[in-house]
Amino acid sequence: MECWHCERPSHATCKFCGRAVCKTHAQEKPYIIHSYRTTTGVYKAFVVAGAVWCGICTPQQDPVTLKDLE
Repeated sequence: MECWHCERPSHATCKFCGRAVCKTHAQEKPYIIHSYRTTTGVYKAFVVAGAVWCGICTPQQDPVTLKDLE
């Protein structure tokens, strides 16, 4: 695959959208791999720091409602 930005060979894919990126254009962003609620009602998450990000996509902070999905 080729880098989305410069069309040189890619080295990774964006964890959020799947775009291919080379080492020059790869950026980092934290990625939540699992979330849970403790017995005391506190929400916690396991987060991977430094996940590959293309720098183009915009991961949403809030969940998106899916309508008409059955």
